[in-house]
Amino acid sequence: MAGSLQETIQNLKAKAGIILDRHALLTKEYHAACERIQELESTVLTLRKEVERLTLETEYLRIATTVAPTTADIERSRAVLSELVREIDKCITELNE
Repeated sequence: MAGSLQETIQNLKAKAGIILDRHALLTKEYHAACERIQELESTVLTLRKEVERLTLETEYLRIATTVAPTTADIERSRAVLSELVREIDKCITELNE
């Protein structure tokens, strides 16, 4: 019986050692996972800020494109300006006579 008790104690020590090793490994993996979570949260925050900045930039570009004159608007403006220049030239000519 003493031998059996000694074997049982040795088995329990071995199993306790295995449990302690596994606990240490799991603790190490847990800490590594926590660090990785912090890195990923930081990356997510950075990417969210970038998405917000790009969304704002896209909105500004959309507004600028809407406000920008078309080719037809430019041609009409040039025609109006040309007509005004002709009228000014006529007036100058009349004043000189």
